[in-house]
Formats: sequence, C-alpha cells, structure tokens
Amino acid sequence: GSYSRPGTPEEGIAELQAEIEDPELLMDTLGVYINELKIELLTLIGEKMAAAGYSLEGQDWGWAEQLTQKETVAFLSGIGPDVIIGETQMPGFAAQGYLEPFPEALAEKVRETVVPGAYLPMTVGGKIYGLAPYPGVNVLFWNKDLFRKAGLDPEVGPKTWSEWLDMANKITAVGEGKFYGGGVFVGPHFGGSLRVGPFMMMTAGGGFVDENNDIQFAHPGNIKALEFIRKLNKNTPPGIAAAPSEGGFWDAYHEGRMGFVVDGPWRQPEAEKVGIPTGYSPLPLPDVGGRAANVTIGAAFYSVPTYSKNKEGAFKLIETLIEEEVQAVSLPLMKRSCVLMSWGDKPANQESYYYTFWLALQGQVVGLPTYKSQSAKVWDIFHQNMTKAIVTDLPIDEIMAEAERRAKALQ
Repeated sequence: GSYSRPGTPEEGIAELQAEIEDPELLMDTLGVYINELKIELLTLIGEKMAAAGYSLEGQDWGWAEQLTQKETVAFLSGIGPDVIIGETQMPGFAAQGYLEPFPEALAEKVRETVVPGAYLPMTVGGKIYGLAPYPGVNVLFWNKDLFRKAGLDPEVGPKTWSEWLDMANKITAVGEGKFYGGGVFVGPHFGGSLRVGPFMMMTAGGGFVDENNDIQFAHPGNIKALEFIRKLNKNTPPGIAAAPSEGGFWDAYHEGRMGFVVDGPWRQPEAEKVGIPTGYSPLPLPDVGGRAANVTIGAAFYSVPTYSKNKEGAFKLIETLIEEEVQAVSLPLMKRSCVLMSWGDKPANQESYYYTFWLALQGQVVGLPTYKSQSAKVWDIFHQNMTKAIVTDLPIDEIMAEAERRAKALQ
C-alpha cells in the first residue's frame, strides 16, 4: 500500500511512529514509506535536471577499494561518468589533479550557503573540488538503560574526557561482565582511523599531519589522545574494539552490552530499531586545552573529473543536490545532516535529532589526509600502529615515533 503523508518526510515518519504500536508492522510500514521517499527524491532530481536540459544515467561501481580502482582507471583512460562519488579517496584525487575545481560562481554559493564540513575536506589551495550533500561526522552515543543501571542521568552525556571515562568505568563496574562501559572502535584500517582521528585533532596541534601536510604521528597531542582511548577502551568487551571487522562492535551495542560508542548519524536510528534507547551529544573534549574538531565519516563527496565532456551539466547536478527542496526530501533517507546553513537557523529544526550533526559540521572538520607520497602504505603504517598503541601496554610515544619514522621514510 501507499503511505504518502502530508508535511515534511521527518513529520511523516514521526506520525507513523506515533500511530503504529506493533514494532513489526511499524518497520514494514516505514520501509514502504521510505521507499516512496527514495522514488520521490530521484524523480525530483531528474525533473530538475530535465528542466535544465539534462538527462541522468546512474552506474553502480561498488564502494571502497573496488570503487577506487575503477575511478583510477577512468582517470587514466579519460573515459567514465561525468560525476563521480567517493569517500576517503577523494581528497587524494583532488591533490593529484584528477578533479575539476568548482566554477567560481558555484564555489561562492557553496561557501555562503553550505556548512563548512560539507566542502572543507575537498578544498585544496583555496579551490573546492567536491561536495558532500549528505555528510556524516562522529558524535557520542550512549545506551540510556545502562546509564540508569549505573545511576547516571540518561539524558545528560559527558562533556569532557574525564567525565566520559568516569561514566564508562561506572557502567562496567555494575555490569559485572554482562555489559561494559564501551568506547571507541580502533580496528587497524580506515574504520578505526575515522573514529580515532577526531580525538587527535581536538588536542593542541594534534592530527595526522601539520599545516604543511607533513606527517606528525608522534605529536604530543596525538599521544595524549591515544593514551586516553587506551584507558577508555578497557571498558569494551574483550576482542571486539580492535577487530579487523567492525560488525562485532556494533552488534555489542545493539545487544545492550556496551554503554558508549562513537559513530556517524545512522547509529541512533539503527539502535532504536532494535530497542536500544540511545542518547547522543557532540564528542567530549579534552579537559584542558581542547578544541571542537571532527573527521567526516560516511561522507560521499560528489566531484567532476577533468576528463568530463559535460562539465556544465555535471556541476548543475551537484548544485541541484544542495537545493532546499532536494535537501528536505533527502534528510530522513540519508540519515545525515542537512548541509544548508539556513536549516539550522530555524527554531523547529533545532529540536531535530540531526541538529547535533549540523552543529558538528560548523567546526574544524576535515577528511582523512592524502600523504605526499605512497599514501596507501603510509596509511597502513598508521592504522597498524594506532591499534597497537591502544590495545597493548607498550609505551605509546615509542610506538608512534617508530611509526612516524617509517612513514616519513616513504615521503
């Protein structure tokens, strides 16, 4: 059946949740409704592009390494789509000269109307090379039921690292091995680095690279962040926080066995689906000398390759994705923040779940860097040693100094 609703998509979903008490019927109904929204969104974009004289054809090139390989072949052959999409690989493509900078008029519109976190990661030398119309950033999530069991206020999360560690310790203590305080996923790959990165960047001068894009793995700020996560992650169930696969970590949260996790905006809706009442807040900051900082996660950047023969139409598509009407329909589908500055200025939206992410996209938000040479090998060195620094009891400063030495030798 059809479940089309008046009002905004968010209001439609809220109405269905209020009307239908049976969980299975609600899930089925929401599935139909959201599928209709997807059709509505694609139809809306298609109509807007048709009105401008363009037709669209989509291609599924997969994701992650498979997508990166196909895009690299397209760059080298000069044959491929007029608009490409990607995540962690995209800043590197921009730095290598494979992507067309945004025309100045579009770039100016983006700077004036879009939250910085949607385009700053794809800004090189002052020029914009890509935009994420539905970006994610990391925030803190917690299980409200486990908060109550530990005597904590389920509506108030930690503001500082020390508060966070104290709360996690309390949950672990009352759990007696049945549930734990939780922490940060630190697997030896991008899944771990995407979630550890914000804490490095929160420290004074910390981060993967300095202002000249030079490697600084052993920076004192990074050591401070890794030492904190090592302590925090004593509160995770054995064997899952640093596993090659992320699945076990998120399963533990969804099964009610962890109090805290750090993830993108999709985590709360996914947890609520399986009956885990979930609180959320911006990431806690260092107790002294910290700053709000974040790394985009689950951010699909749209860019135009230099080989494109239809650059005008390609940029028109990117511009269409940040129109207010398109953003309104896409918000509940993508489980990401709206990227329009004007969205967060409306009082009604300040009550929305997504407002927390909108705020997070205002600060110092970056994508993962592309290193000057042999970036994939450098990343592998970081991934392996970041995980080693957190899960072992070896001196963190020595681990990261050796990692930095090896990485710099590749530059």
